[in-house]
Amino acid sequence: MKYWLLTSEFPPLYGGGISTYSVETARMFSAKGDEVTVFTQNFSIDKIQIKSYDSYKVIYFNPNTYYTKGFLGYEANLSYAFSQAVMEIIQKEGSPDIIESQEYMGIAYYLLQFKCLQYPTFKDLKVVITLHAPSFLYLEYNKVPYYKLPYFWIGEMERFCIRAADLLISPSQYLINEIKSKVDISDKTIHVIKNPYQNSKENTFPNNGEKITFFGKLTPQKGCLEVINYFKELWDEGFEQSLIMIGGGEHQYHVEGTDMIDFIKSTYKDEIKSKKLILLGNISPDKVEKYLHDTKIVLVPSVVENFPYTVLEAMSRGKIVLASVQGGHSEIIDNNVNGFLFDHFEKKSFSLQLKQILTLNNLQLEEISKNAINKIKDKCSYNNIYEQKNELLTKFIIDFKEQKLLPFIRNNEINVNTNDFTEKNDALLSIVVPYFNMGEYVEETIESIINSTYKNIEIIIVNDGSTNESSIEKINELAKKHKIKIINKVNEGLSNARNDGAKAAKGDYLAFIDPDDTIEPEYFEKALNILKNFKNVSFVGCWAKYFGNASGYWPAFNPEPPYILFHNMLNSSALIYKKDSFLHSGLNDARMIYGMEDYESVINMLSNGYNGVVLPEPLWNYRIRKNSMARNFTKNKQLYLYKLISEKHKNYFSKFAPELINLINHNGVGFEFDNPTQIYDLNGNILFKFIKNNYLFHKLKSNKKLRKIVFKLKLLRNK
Repeated sequence: MKYWLLTSEFPPLYGGGISTYSVETARMFSAKGDEVTVFTQNFSIDKIQIKSYDSYKVIYFNPNTYYTKGFLGYEANLSYAFSQAVMEIIQKEGSPDIIESQEYMGIAYYLLQFKCLQYPTFKDLKVVITLHAPSFLYLEYNKVPYYKLPYFWIGEMERFCIRAADLLISPSQYLINEIKSKVDISDKTIHVIKNPYQNSKENTFPNNGEKITFFGKLTPQKGCLEVINYFKELWDEGFEQSLIMIGGGEHQYHVEGTDMIDFIKSTYKDEIKSKKLILLGNISPDKVEKYLHDTKIVLVPSVVENFPYTVLEAMSRGKIVLASVQGGHSEIIDNNVNGFLFDHFEKKSFSLQLKQILTLNNLQLEEISKNAINKIKDKCSYNNIYEQKNELLTKFIIDFKEQKLLPFIRNNEINVNTNDFTEKNDALLSIVVPYFNMGEYVEETIESIINSTYKNIEIIIVNDGSTNESSIEKINELAKKHKIKIINKVNEGLSNARNDGAKAAKGDYLAFIDPDDTIEPEYFEKALNILKNFKNVSFVGCWAKYFGNASGYWPAFNPEPPYILFHNMLNSSALIYKKDSFLHSGLNDARMIYGMEDYESVINMLSNGYNGVVLPEPLWNYRIRKNSMARNFTKNKQLYLYKLISEKHKNYFSKFAPELINLINHNGVGFEFDNPTQIYDLNGNILFKFIKNNYLFHKLKSNKKLRKIVFKLKLLRNK
């Protein structure tokens, strides 16, 4: 089997659970004779570097070498870079049998976007998502302001990965149950297969140690504060043993506005001074083995957890594990048999279990140790996990069927008319150009339409009462040259011009383009390919490239609530529609006299079950002019228009009110945020523009001295 694994963490550059899972999985598949390739990022190389490790190879790529670094945020650009690195290797080596990816950080988001949108290199890929640590779940438990951008959007990327995956695997049923409360997966089957782990050292430690040790990151989700408080209660009762905590504490504790390690040192300074609480911080892997050897009880007090490798590593070495039931590890620990479990929601549960362990004699401890070792060998060995996974993947490959509907995160209700769907290759596309005194630019617009690779078109120019003689002459000249239909009417504004053009259109499909913009030749063809093949898609957009008085790119995103109600997330003036869908629910509202009529049209379509998608590439060229309508678009005009939209669609807004309110409370007014992937300040300005992709921002946060400064800067956005 040709097996590719996408991961944001892989040794030696990264540690942690996902890193351990990735190397264990690569070793497992390669040990069984499969051809394994791992893809991961490395910001220190030029572009792509290939290295061989043992019997597998690793593709390293630098996300900052792709053009999206200038306008996508760190995580979004990382995801885009994964898709491009995969494409480059496919073009050199051919496609794999399976691509597996984590959901965390949405690293497969753009790969799955390209696949679902039937881009040639991607459309036949078989993509498996293995669930690890979704930020939309963990950030909440870590008390991070989750609705703050870009956190919220990272969660949306992860949700899409789960919804769009061809096959879903989770190491625990616990995580599946937690995710169900955050994502609609009622139509998805998630297969539970434990994470592979093989203790290569084959050593076990006798339980003659005396230490009680917490191994893990000092984050709220890991239960670090809860376990300290449990011990504080015990110490107040006269308990004498110390709590040793091993793990990095340089993690932002958002609700207190400081690092977790600083918060613990400040809050529990007396316990630290008396040596009851011992904070060892991060230690090297070889020292972890030493501390594990000297430990009697390994604590895993997570408040939410998937399937932590800390438990597997400790149990495989015969250590006594005391863990919470709030995690997938509870599915491998048999209480009082191979380990011990407590419940955060049961008073004194932790202290009772801890005291019970401390009363056990050596024979009892030895029996539990043996049971723990055997449990991991039985449930997580390469042979066992590979047999389960290989059987599942083999059946999946044989039974694989393409998805007939494009996946959406929330808007899964669809509205389809029988006259609204055609697979005819030669279906007519009507292109409406609303026009008012734009003779200087319109010829370039028309030429770009004529040069389209999709040829069965009609062009309709709706002359909305132009007063400039040269502009009128120009469209008459173009009409004769290209057989363009012109509709002359009194000036009634852009909304009515678009509507009149749509009503006069003869095509099955409909497009709008302003008379000063242009399109790339393949835009219509790519968009119609989606509209013809997916009955649950009614309109298609794309990214834009600026020209004229500005340069750069404007990314767009699939329009879905709640974010589409917070701010327009696509370039809605250059969409391609199924005509009947637009006539039913997309006609522009003439009350939108200052603009945003195209945005209101999109909301109206979505609220009536007509969904849209975005092609993630710049296929529309957006001219920036000094005297354009957009240049005169004031804040007060926007507020007026948002008021009209929210009142007209109050029932649709009310469905997503809690999320929408949180987005506003966390970020401010929606129209300040054109790009949900970026980091913003209070005024809607992108922070750290000079930094490629906010990458340096992430590096600064990892530096102990500079992190506090960065954290204070970040806090400015949370006030």
